[in-house]
Amino acid sequence: MAKAYEIGHDVIKKKMKNNHTGNNELSKYAGYVGQLASMKYLNAKNIDDFEYDLNWKGQRIEVKTKVRNCLPQPNYKCCVYASNADQLCDVYVFCQAMRNPQNKNKLMHGAYLLGWISREDYNDRFYFMQSGEADEYDDGYKSNADCYKINICDLNAMNILNEA
Repeated sequence: MAKAYEIGHDVIKKKMKNNHTGNNELSKYAGYVGQLASMKYLNAKNIDDFEYDLNWKGQRIEVKTKVRNCLPQPNYKCCVYASNADQLCDVYVFCQAMRNPQNKNKLMHGAYLLGWISREDYNDRFYFMQSGEADEYDDGYKSNADCYKINICDLNAMNILNEA
């Protein structure tokens, strides 16, 4: 957790234009927690570029992490915001960080590695949601930005990527 903050400190504290999280520092910090968890699991090299986060066996991996208050469920959604949909990566890895129930401004230790999808499969397996549109597949949740979504259960298992 400390290493994630150390690596991401400048980005976490920086106010970015058109940031879909509203520049939420906890969400940005969670992104680095997921990135480091993925890096350790895969034994990948940390690149930390806008286009992709990790390099593993020549593959460019972009890690997307969401903060939640409850454990991951198969029907929960993973999301890539439309503003990031053209990143030059080969694989998306999805993670979840847990909000600390005793202090909503902190995270629990670590992250869940939910699964992955290749960039090739991305266009065929995600569905598009427009900002403010109620998602009939996600309990009517309204996204604060245009995005592409997929169920956790529709992702490839992490061990399959690790064995590739």
